[in-house]
Amino acid sequence: MWVPSYLQAWYWIVSSDFVTVNMKPFKIVRHAAGLLLALSLFQSPVIAGSDEKVWVPGWRSGPALSMARTGHAALMIQDRLYLIGGTNKEHYIRRVEQSRIAPDGTLSAWQHAEHELNVGRAYHGVVHIGRYIYAIGGSSTNVKGLLDSVERAEVNPDGSIGAWQLEEGRLNIARRCVHVVYINGYLYAVGGFGGKLLDSIERAKVEADGSLGEWELLSDAMQYARYVHAVKSVGDRLYVLGGHDKSAGVGIASVEWAQQDDEGMFTPWQITAPMHKNRYGLEAAIHKGYLYAMGGIDGQMHLASIEKGRLREDGGITDWQQTTALPGARGAFSSVLYRDALYILGGSVGEDLTDEVAFAFFNSQGDLGYWGRPEEAERVRRAESDRLQQLQQSYPNRVKVVEYLPAGQFNLLQVERPDGMQAWLVVPPGVYAKGMLIRFANGNLYPNYYNPILKRRFQVVMFVKDLIPVEAFE
Repeated sequence: MWVPSYLQAWYWIVSSDFVTVNMKPFKIVRHAAGLLLALSLFQSPVIAGSDEKVWVPGWRSGPALSMARTGHAALMIQDRLYLIGGTNKEHYIRRVEQSRIAPDGTLSAWQHAEHELNVGRAYHGVVHIGRYIYAIGGSSTNVKGLLDSVERAEVNPDGSIGAWQLEEGRLNIARRCVHVVYINGYLYAVGGFGGKLLDSIERAKVEADGSLGEWELLSDAMQYARYVHAVKSVGDRLYVLGGHDKSAGVGIASVEWAQQDDEGMFTPWQITAPMHKNRYGLEAAIHKGYLYAMGGIDGQMHLASIEKGRLREDGGITDWQQTTALPGARGAFSSVLYRDALYILGGSVGEDLTDEVAFAFFNSQGDLGYWGRPEEAERVRRAESDRLQQLQQSYPNRVKVVEYLPAGQFNLLQVERPDGMQAWLVVPPGVYAKGMLIRFANGNLYPNYYNPILKRRFQVVMFVKDLIPVEAFE
């Protein structure tokens, strides 16, 4: 591999209009716009039978939540969308809020439900089964406040929720970031954090009166420990996506599935096609033969991208493809599917939380968006074009990774421009791979740099603290 001389590397940096700034303490910067859908999606709108409506690959805004939050849970009951618990970083929330969904998919303003949880909880699981809602596990203060408790509330005929009651039965393991699903008479609590990252699943039988039988740990564990992951069921199959790799501090792309057997256990877990992106703090949805993986964090930044995988008849997944991105990068949010509409609520955006609510619809190709007037589609296209131009101006340097050297607090990337010029970058820890395309902002030049972990000296490096992958918006 040819490496340019010191002068050649310097010429690249000067000719690329790099700006040298005073070096500040190294900090990973997350960008909500880091993963936007390619502008090309807006260039060929689909005509819906007339010239009055066109397909807009984007999202509509709904009424904001009463407060920005994360770790909350959401579900649908009749035409009511419920938001249950969560945290605003200062308090763990008992409150339950609701919004009505109109026939056109729009939402009413959020209102407090009459009854609150007995325990302020976040990162818990919720599920609606028959006449009851269950809130399970989570945490009440922080990672040390893990919960093994279960609350149940009755659903009234009009869709409102009665008072919450704590159940006698408790999980065998207190679980934060647990996901719960109901399949054929059993309630399953999947993965989470219980002092360590968990690969275990436990179940309880749902009795005719809504009470739960004793929780029992299943003997067959998942192939990976799953924390801040996503879980969805379709029929008697259970799918688990992503999660956090604690040792590397990044998300994982792994997806696995299993099928319920006649005894309410699961067949051995099988690995299927991984997602394109490493993700934790993601959300998932299943709609008409596709499994969707939305947003999350890859270990370096929050993601806006959404990918869809086609469900095979044998249970596996194939053909992960990118579809319309979220309206902004976010993680640890909640989502609800209602008919052909998908709703996203709250979550984390970098170091902050959001109260934003947005919704989109599925078209016949399984992509997300909505039907709008041509002038509305043009406004969206122009706004997206302006945003992408600003993004490219903020990250003027486009390169391919040709070598990746992990080096403790920093990583070193040897990168190559399209004209073949190469140089070394010192970058934050993150998810990098040979051949990956990145854009980065200008940083500081350091000649004669020595890395004590690698025990290697470099003629010149550039310290870069602001970079993003490019495949989602170019």
